[in-house]
Amino acid sequence: MKKLFAISSVILAFGLILSGCGKDDKDPVFDPAQTQKPSIVTPANGSEIVLLESQKDQPFIIEWSPAVYNLENLPATKYILQIDTANTFATAQTLISSENTKWETTVEGFNQKLINFGLSTGVAHDVYFRVNSFIVNNNGTESTYSEIAKFVVTPYSAAIYVKPIYLLGSATSAGWDNTKALPMTWIAGGQFAVVETLTPGDGQYIKFISVLGQWAPQWGTDASGTPEAGPLVYRPTESVPDPAPIPAPAELADYRIVADTLNLTYTVSKTSAQLYLLGDGTPAGWDNTAALPMTKVAPGIFEIQVQLGGDGKYLKFIEVLGQRAPQYGTDANGASDGGNLVYRPDESVQDPPSIPCPATAGTYTVRVNLATMTYTIK
Repeated sequence: MKKLFAISSVILAFGLILSGCGKDDKDPVFDPAQTQKPSIVTPANGSEIVLLESQKDQPFIIEWSPAVYNLENLPATKYILQIDTANTFATAQTLISSENTKWETTVEGFNQKLINFGLSTGVAHDVYFRVNSFIVNNNGTESTYSEIAKFVVTPYSAAIYVKPIYLLGSATSAGWDNTKALPMTWIAGGQFAVVETLTPGDGQYIKFISVLGQWAPQWGTDASGTPEAGPLVYRPTESVPDPAPIPAPAELADYRIVADTLNLTYTVSKTSAQLYLLGDGTPAGWDNTAALPMTKVAPGIFEIQVQLGGDGKYLKFIEVLGQRAPQYGTDANGASDGGNLVYRPDESVQDPPSIPCPATAGTYTVRVNLATMTYTIK
């Protein structure tokens, strides 16, 4: 009887509460028509975007405004950012599924997404984006899509990255410590290059290895190898005898060392110890006695921060003040953000084309890499 009385009392109290509510009081109801859709705000709809390899490490961000529902105290809103090459989104790919209202990657990362999507490089493409927002189920009544944003995007052709080989030897800063051998950069085919300060003298040598900490695979030379060039002799495994080491040059200097693991040859050539910048797009003009000294940040790598002129202006690099050779220009594909270097060793060789300055005048960082024979302008 006591239990029955207690239950009856609870029911009676709950009934009084309900009866105390006015007839007009109603629980809030979700209304999809009142939902404020998300909206892509960065970049702006219709933006034309040219991706540059020289800016590959810079952030690339797509940002949108949050969805707003007519109910409060809801679970966190979820978002799916989609990309497609047609505004039907029939082959859409998801870039992010998150509670954030931003997708952030690098220029390189976004460029690779476009390449993976099958877009050709160096060509402008219409690319479409939309955001799907929802609370529980992206197919439910609370699911809504932003307006479609279209960007015109030009991806770049990314450099090919190949596993490096390594330089070591008594003539190098690494010595014979195969755990500290110096990485060489792939430049073409089976060719790898590095610029290193080599110590001259009897008993000073170099070799190449494939794996840090291991002596095989490795490359040396034979009795015909000289400090300037020669054949490479390959040692694939520990069961094969060591090839002879490559003798160091006779002069202490920076050298560009190229190992061709495909054709089994090597070259060692003295390279620039100092570089100067000049051109009508620079404060020095074409006066080779007033060219601007660049800072050597590592063997074969030079840099300068400088005010460059606008469209129709050019620049070059020289080694010696007051002389036109040796000098570095570019080839027919040289651009205002980067390209290949072309070397003119002496006056008997024709001048290479000048390097174009960026169209907008301003302060830029110019960087030269003599190992890869390339330049960048940021």
